[in-house]
Amino acid sequence: MNDVDLQNEMISSAEPVNNPQQNKNPYTIWFVVLSFVAPVILAYVMYFFVDIKSFTNHGEILNPIIHISSFQLRNENGEIIPQKELMSKWRIISFLGRNCDQQCASRLYDTRQIYTSLGKDRDRAVRMFVHLEPADESLLKLIAETHPNVVNVNGDKSAIIKALGDNVRNDVSIDNNETYIMDPIGNVMMRFTRDQPNKDLLYDIKKLLKASQIG
Repeated sequence: MNDVDLQNEMISSAEPVNNPQQNKNPYTIWFVVLSFVAPVILAYVMYFFVDIKSFTNHGEILNPIIHISSFQLRNENGEIIPQKELMSKWRIISFLGRNCDQQCASRLYDTRQIYTSLGKDRDRAVRMFVHLEPADESLLKLIAETHPNVVNVNGDKSAIIKALGDNVRNDVSIDNNETYIMDPIGNVMMRFTRDQPNKDLLYDIKKLLKASQIG
């Protein structure tokens, strides 16, 4: 090999190898992470730094807002329901005793009509009955015949009242046909009394769904 060939070989060996790994955009992985994290951050900011009381509403904003996990809800086997199974959708929550009188049945019918009136946003919400006592035969029949698509869970009355804390008053709690609203990240954040008209509840739920992109 002459000097010219040797020099050319040395120059060739000194050229950088085109490594595909080195050409990858180092920011790509951060864009991917951000696409998953951004909605969570937005929800956090919305519920903990934006004054939700500044919105015009008919329902009562709970103060403090309570996370659904503190209710310690159980399934039909008596097992605590993981909080992730209770999240991802808005929930219209009703608390039930052993039976359901005419006023109770009327309020449950109201929530069904409100849910139906959500139209295209109906898939973003779900109705949930929290049974504070084992349901009697008449209540089971009512649910089966007129509320077949409702999520039924069990809860301990004293534990739920304790979790609600200062939100419980002599005239408003969970045993007077109140209706509660939970957001998709598990915050039980609004309450309607039994005397409030359907239009108030429907107005607030529609407004919440419009303002929020979660759920």
